[in-house]
Amino acid sequence: MFPRRREPSFSLVLAAVTTFFFMLNDSPASAFQLPRRGSFTQCGRKKKFCLSAKMKNRKIGRIVSQTEHVEVSCDGSDAWRCAEVAEILRRGGCGVLPTCTGYGIVAKLDSRDGIERILRIKGLERCKKPLSLLCSDLATIDRYCYGIDRGVFRTLKSAFPGPHTFILPASTALPKQIFIDGKGGKHGWARQTLGVRMPDDPVLRALQDDLLGGDSLIVSSIPSSDDGGGTQFAACLDPDAPWYSDVDFVVDAGERPLDGSTIYDFTNPSEPSLVREGIGELLNL
Repeated sequence: MFPRRREPSFSLVLAAVTTFFFMLNDSPASAFQLPRRGSFTQCGRKKKFCLSAKMKNRKIGRIVSQTEHVEVSCDGSDAWRCAEVAEILRRGGCGVLPTCTGYGIVAKLDSRDGIERILRIKGLERCKKPLSLLCSDLATIDRYCYGIDRGVFRTLKSAFPGPHTFILPASTALPKQIFIDGKGGKHGWARQTLGVRMPDDPVLRALQDDLLGGDSLIVSSIPSSDDGGGTQFAACLDPDAPWYSDVDFVVDAGERPLDGSTIYDFTNPSEPSLVREGIGELLNL
């Protein structure tokens, strides 16, 4: 025979009901409030994140009181003047640096606010060109991209540093923010690829390699009325430019070419293609 089931005593039932109503009256909102959009549920699954609302409410400005304007020699012999610029970048700021193909707005790869400010300066969803990764060495490229075989490695080694851009398959180590605009939508470029650069500009090399210790940077060209060709003058760094007051610093190293880099697509290593011919020499693929 099975043992007879014991019914719960009246005192236990009364204690359970009393505890329930105490919790209900003490915090009714927390007891019955549904998970908000973008929050984590108790099971650990994250609901669809509303990036547009979050970025709309985020107001991110300069991290310095006024834009720092630093003038250096074009050959980088006095790049030590950029020590404060390196510190601003480490603090998550963004600003303008020279490259071998003009001037660009840069921020550290791990700076969420810096990248968001670049997108805002470029016009958020109107930022048609993808953000590129400025690397200090080939090991960094191997970390953030994949599919680099011996042939691709030899090509990169022969072209860098220099005025070339290589489009490679992007790894999951990259922050998704560089592929999403300020309204939470995907940009026009493929999220699976990344343009990598290693310019041979002496000022940039001294700043990134020495003062920043090889840290990776995200870059986008500054807004310019020039359609390309010729030389980009320091006049484009005029304090009256509409974007000037939105950056933390401007490093003025004089004239820089504006023809753009030579771009190769290596997303399919067996069939690399020339996307654009710029000032970089054509390679024998």
